[in-house]
Amino acid sequence: MSALTPELIADVEESFLGFWDDAVMDIVRQPYTVGALAAYAWRDGGSHIPSDDSEGGGDDA
Repeated sequence: MSALTPELIADVEESFLGFWDDAVMDIVRQPYTVGALAAYAWRDGGSHIPSDDSEGGGDDA
């Protein structure tokens, strides 16, 4: 894998600025770790993950 250039890193960070919280950006800035995003998603017992019925557009119609 080729090294990331500072310009590319700045472009990626700028594109997500304001959309992701600091905890997610800390994960993104680190070298890849298997399960890091899953662990973040399931923090606090998964209370931050919407249930299937809360997404809307299901078979309710």
